[in-house]
Amino acid sequence: MCGWGVRLPLYGVGLVAGGAFSVLFTGGALPYLIGAALVAVLVGSAGAYRFVLLFPVTALYTLVAVYGAPPLSFGGWRRLFEQMGMDVYEAAGVMYANPVPYDVSPGLLVVMIPVVVILVAFATSATLYEESPVVSVAVLGLTIGVLSTVSFEAGVGPYFFLFLPAAVALLLVTGTGEEGRPAPAATATGVAVVAVVLLLPLLPGAREAAIRPAQVDWTRIGTGGTSRLAVEADVGDYLTAGRDAELLRVRSPEPLLWRGGTLDYFDGLRWSSTVGPGEDDGEEVSDAVQTRNVVQSVEVLDAETDLLFGGYRATNVSLSYASERSDGSWSSSRSLERGSSYRVLSQIPQPTTAQLEYAGTVYPQEVRDRFLQLPEDRPEVLAETAQSIWEDYNPQNPYDAARAVERYLIYDGGFTYNLDVDYNRADRALEEFLGEGREGFCTQFATSMALLLRELDVPTRVVYGATTGRDIGPDEYVVTGYNMHTWVEVYFPGVGWYPFDPTPGFEVPRTMEANAPRPDLPTARNDVTLENPALRGSGPAELTPEPDEVSRPRNAAREAAPAWSPAFYALPLVLLLAAAAPLLKRILAARGRPRDLYRDLTGRLRDAVPPGSAAAAVADSPALTPTERLLHLARSAGLDEDPFREFAHAYSESLYAPEGSATRSNRRELGRAYRQALAGYGTLPRWRRALAALNPASLLLRARRWASGRWVRLGKVLKSRLRKRA
Repeated sequence: MCGWGVRLPLYGVGLVAGGAFSVLFTGGALPYLIGAALVAVLVGSAGAYRFVLLFPVTALYTLVAVYGAPPLSFGGWRRLFEQMGMDVYEAAGVMYANPVPYDVSPGLLVVMIPVVVILVAFATSATLYEESPVVSVAVLGLTIGVLSTVSFEAGVGPYFFLFLPAAVALLLVTGTGEEGRPAPAATATGVAVVAVVLLLPLLPGAREAAIRPAQVDWTRIGTGGTSRLAVEADVGDYLTAGRDAELLRVRSPEPLLWRGGTLDYFDGLRWSSTVGPGEDDGEEVSDAVQTRNVVQSVEVLDAETDLLFGGYRATNVSLSYASERSDGSWSSSRSLERGSSYRVLSQIPQPTTAQLEYAGTVYPQEVRDRFLQLPEDRPEVLAETAQSIWEDYNPQNPYDAARAVERYLIYDGGFTYNLDVDYNRADRALEEFLGEGREGFCTQFATSMALLLRELDVPTRVVYGATTGRDIGPDEYVVTGYNMHTWVEVYFPGVGWYPFDPTPGFEVPRTMEANAPRPDLPTARNDVTLENPALRGSGPAELTPEPDEVSRPRNAAREAAPAWSPAFYALPLVLLLAAAAPLLKRILAARGRPRDLYRDLTGRLRDAVPPGSAAAAVADSPALTPTERLLHLARSAGLDEDPFREFAHAYSESLYAPEGSATRSNRRELGRAYRQALAGYGTLPRWRRALAALNPASLLLRARRWASGRWVRLGKVLKSRLRKRA
């Protein structure tokens, strides 16, 4: 199984699977990953040296591809490893706090390249030397499936389009008979499978009706344990997988928004914080603005963080190892875990509406440079929406513009609060949210308001923190994952930063906007009265809109899909799944080798025997000879033993004949006996044969024996090498 007829499709599936890892990145990673896959197929084809070469070649390619030529001095190697450790640590933080796709960075490549090399090399070796192309296709196909799930199917389509025909071609080529080419029926079946799978999504209504989000979104499942609270973490994970985790306990005479930090830079995919020592974020709170002092006591519960949460603006904290940052937030040089506590003095700014309206537009240059930043490749819908708001509301000053954008997102724009949205790809969220989607949670609403105001030349930043939480006693609140929240702060010259919350069903607590409250709005579209005092500081768990109104998809094509569409379009998939076991059995038998024919017959009989019966247990015993096993199974199935005895005799002769002594007449005799045994098997009732064909028991047994044999072989190799070293 080493000819180029096998190698070409095998190398094709390997290169495609390696390239598919590029969907995890925003761009620029494909050459590195294709190179890794190419190295992997060469290593996997290296015969007896493949496992010896695997790890050193993987390490060498990773170092050269990511960092260039290796250093020539000991000090150079030490600095290289230190840099690599820092890069990997940074990559771990990026992968923890951000959804895919990631920007290409050295640390992420150091993590991903070895994964590609090891997977593709293993799959290549499985076909060429273990003669198990099914394992190769399963491993690489499962890899592409996982990548598709993690990337929410964005960008993986071309790789699947290339992988499927190459994988089917590999299975057909490795399943050839004596003539060296697939039988016409097998070729036709393979072409049909490829056509059905690739064409199914193109059928009318398929994407809206049949191809729906999975019932379980595996990428959003929490990892359990302590929640990590960080400025750049995905708030959506708190609101879904970690919603019940109790994170903080706060004692405060006033219900406030508990502010953790800010995000100021948007790269087109996600927000990040560029806050650093000595930065100038503009005047946080002007001396001309009245403030109100509020003291809070905060206890960390099931969380870990270096942020100090409190009302804006915190001017003093009780921790000696905490420091104030340029955005008015505070951080600790030590990690705060369960049992940690601190006190915060906040001076809540109380500007009047007049102060905000007459603040003007003379922004400091530092504020303009930092808080009017917009990515060059932002979607056109952002500028179009900003222009529409400007024309419809005719704001007279930046404060009017902020209230106009806030009203548009809360009420006039037809947006709906919904945690179960499809905007999981960060590079498409903004365009889809402001376009036809128009549903989401606080991340989408805060991002949209901040960027729309920047389009209108008004400086903004996004705030990461939490709503007040659950009231558990007088002036005491528990903040859970469901209370994690983002909102917006807008800069006004001569005033400072002022909060706005554009998410439907939420509002800034009265204490934080006492002299400049949000103007009254009509009742929200989800029947939640925004001015209801009972909702102050609460999250969506306390709201009681009609369920259908919150979760109803806004896509007209999806609403128009007929009720029977899912079953209609799912039928081909169900048929493919049902055909998987018999198709795999035929592929394994199509190679035509004596042991393949024997395994096919014993497998058919084994699957026709009632599962869990004593006969099946006896047949699985390794103590039986091939003849004993075959005759026992034929007898248990109620079949005439003579044709199976004849095949067992022919198979035993081929099995125990001296190597190289097999002749064409021997193979013809074995083939004739095999066909007679099949005719004997055909005397079973049709329904029993159909159930046996669908029964995967024999396939599972073969897989278990194969895995056991590989473990035994690996153990022998390791013992042999240890003896040689000793």
